Amino acid sequence: MNRVLGYRKMIGLTQSKMAKELGIAEATYRMKEKGRSYFTDKEITSFIEVLKRADPNVNVSDIFFTTKPTKKEEKEGGNVKSAIR
Repeated sequence: MNRVLGYRKMIGLTQSKMAKELGIAEATYRMKEKGRSYFTDKEITSFIEVLKRADPNVNVSDIFFTTKPTKKEEKEGGNVKSAIR
């Protein structure tokens, strides 16, 4: 289960209700939740705002970003890059 799906289910919203919260079509939301399309910055912000109603401690990084260093960064112990999930 991906994080977007997990958090949505955790707060008890259907895909249809979350799509309405984000101001997008249900089919569009479904594609984004499945990773077939990307969330816009505005949609990410709206998604987090909806989640914060249920859990004020939710952070955008908890859901949309992971930290995964490149092989070079692992060798050098350097910076970590963020990637949208």
